[in-house]
Amino acid sequence: MLNKVDINQCIITITRNCNLRCDFCYAKKTGYIENDLIEYDNTRKIVDFCSDAKVNFIVLTGGEPTLYPNIMEVIKYIKSRTHKMMPTIATNGIKLADFSYCKEIIDKGVGYVDISLKGRNGKECYETVGQDCFSQQMKAIHNLSALHVEFTCSMVLTHDNVNTFCEGIKSAYDNGARQFSFTFALDNEKSDVRDFKYLEENNPFTLIDTFISQIDKLNMITRGEWWVEYSFPMCVYTKKQLSLLEGRLAAPCHIFKRNSITFDSKMNLLPCSMHIESKMGQFGVDFSSYEEFKELIERAPYKPTMDSISELPSSYCSSCKHFRSCYGGCSIFWKNCSFEAFKEFKEHNGYNFTDF
Repeated sequence: MLNKVDINQCIITITRNCNLRCDFCYAKKTGYIENDLIEYDNTRKIVDFCSDAKVNFIVLTGGEPTLYPNIMEVIKYIKSRTHKMMPTIATNGIKLADFSYCKEIIDKGVGYVDISLKGRNGKECYETVGQDCFSQQMKAIHNLSALHVEFTCSMVLTHDNVNTFCEGIKSAYDNGARQFSFTFALDNEKSDVRDFKYLEENNPFTLIDTFISQIDKLNMITRGEWWVEYSFPMCVYTKKQLSLLEGRLAAPCHIFKRNSITFDSKMNLLPCSMHIESKMGQFGVDFSSYEEFKELIERAPYKPTMDSISELPSSYCSSCKHFRSCYGGCSIFWKNCSFEAFKEFKEHNGYNFTDF
């Protein structure tokens, strides 16, 4: 039960506005609307709620959070609370290319930044997000390095960039980045095809194989400071691949650990940022305090929604030796294929399903 678990982190989608159009964006349906944002006074109320809940980290995200008109005030307000919380931002870094702006956002109190890299050069960035943002991202990385703030460069790996991503990572490293995270792209849209056909068109095994083949190169560039975020279930990997990734696979998401909460730009409580349509209660309407929140989680729509998303894709999962590290993988992965189709596809591609 969540009311017996510490809430360590709160993710706040302060705006849906964005200055890029990533082709792998999980929130395309939101429309990137400029005035789709949380009013500043309401953002403060959420911060007060987080303080009462003893949250340690508040992640400001979007959209693109640096486009939020009151972001400096929000960061300053987070730092002013009696319960000390660390403001962090997940950003494309474009506005951080301006050193003065970058310094101000750090001086206001941001303690950690995640910059999402978009390509290995300007051409690839343009093809991926509709804008050549490469030089701006490199300047942002250089600025953050100069300001001595902790930051990570993250990258979504797709079939389009997995063969060349190391080039972009090297450029980031040369500009001062020292830690890197990777996420394998997950399709948050409902596909026209399902199961075996869907897996043929979005083959996770070739994606992982290509990534694994570049580990030595990646280690040389980063001095080994990288990890893979939680996305695919463990059974996507082979035993050999898991040994190569030992210590580098992030823990399961907070849906299973129940140690984080997520608000969208309308202050709706979501299971996570990926589940943009699964609204489980609205701040200021269904609950306004931490005590009311603890009551909310025991009733509909919160409890049945979380229980449904947490359902295992197969009864096989509960007996798997990797269960506690996996919990069946991200639920978004199973949006367009069944466990049975996945098992058939893996064996069809020459992998022993139990070899992981």
